[in-house]
Amino acid sequence: MRYSIILILLSVLIYSCEDKFQRTLEPTESTPPGVVTNVTVKNIAGGAVLYYDVPLDDDLSYVKADYIRNNGDQAEAKSSRYVDSLVVEGFGNTTERDVTLYAVDRNQNASEPTSVKIQPLTPPVKVVASTFELVADFGGIQARWANDDKAELGVVFMRKDTLTDKFETLETYYTNAPAGKRSIRNMKVKEREFSVYMKDRWDNRSDTLSYKITPLFETAFDKGLFRKVLMEGDYDGVFGWVHERMWDGKHGEGNGYSSPGGQGVWPHYVTFDMGIVGKLSRLQLKQRSGRYVFAEGNLRRFEVFGAVDLPENGDDENWIQLGDFESIKPSDLPMGKNTNEDIAVANEGEDFIFDISAPKVRYIRIKVKETWAAGDNFQISELTIFGDNR
Repeated sequence: MRYSIILILLSVLIYSCEDKFQRTLEPTESTPPGVVTNVTVKNIAGGAVLYYDVPLDDDLSYVKADYIRNNGDQAEAKSSRYVDSLVVEGFGNTTERDVTLYAVDRNQNASEPTSVKIQPLTPPVKVVASTFELVADFGGIQARWANDDKAELGVVFMRKDTLTDKFETLETYYTNAPAGKRSIRNMKVKEREFSVYMKDRWDNRSDTLSYKITPLFETAFDKGLFRKVLMEGDYDGVFGWVHERMWDGKHGEGNGYSSPGGQGVWPHYVTFDMGIVGKLSRLQLKQRSGRYVFAEGNLRRFEVFGAVDLPENGDDENWIQLGDFESIKPSDLPMGKNTNEDIAVANEGEDFIFDISAPKVRYIRIKVKETWAAGDNFQISELTIFGDNR
């Protein structure tokens, strides 16, 4: 008998809890909120900002916008009751279109619709594509473009296969860098057809751009021939961070050359002999890695000088200036904050391109004017010289 009473009480308790839980899932009322009013539209690249007045309902939760993108997909955007605007985006053209706004309360009751028309400005994928250029480079091709709004884009590079006569994808490069630059190398010196287009995260695409380009001959100079040179004003490395570690083929947080700090002299120089005369196409620098990426003594602003015969001293006027460079952090984020793209560029090597008119040289002198930490010494983890050494 006692067990029967316990079972009955448990059943009542479970039923009571289930009933209470069920009632919390059901709307407590079904009255919809008032409508969204006084809507104004600010068209932007690839979308629009909608400003409005929210209804004064106490249980208002959010405002949502329903719309259709170019590919026919239904999309929506939501904004809190405490905000008077929302953004609709992802449009691939400037066609006028409808957007429907609803106010939604805590019980998911939606108001009557408020419809507005928007007409997006030219989307970023097409704006950026209009700045695109593709040119011959040493060992391949080089692309440049401007992305002032830092839109998240993919750049799709293709090359026509000479056997099938069809274009095949070489690479899809994703970036939001404001000043875009990308080189694809290891190509033969032979005219080929290339095409490029850009796409965004909604798969909107630019027009396809086509080019016929003959890559220039390029090879990596033999680092086994490199030798350090100490000119007046140069410094030996410190704590084992010696010249030879700049070209030993190793790269990382604890490997490379470092000039000594605390000298009270700036800029700093480092000089070396390539062991052969050649025409330089680019200098590739790999940064001291780990927590030092785009920080510490990694180079930010520097000049490169060259000479066929070693000058008597290190004065700038006795050398030929080959380039004045600045290291560009793709994300443009503050020091200490890095994206995956930042880290990849630092570790894979940042290319600094010499003008094709630059003369042949044998001796290289790097003048470091500023590091990422703006300190009084610098580090180079690994450097590679490319060009034509025939």
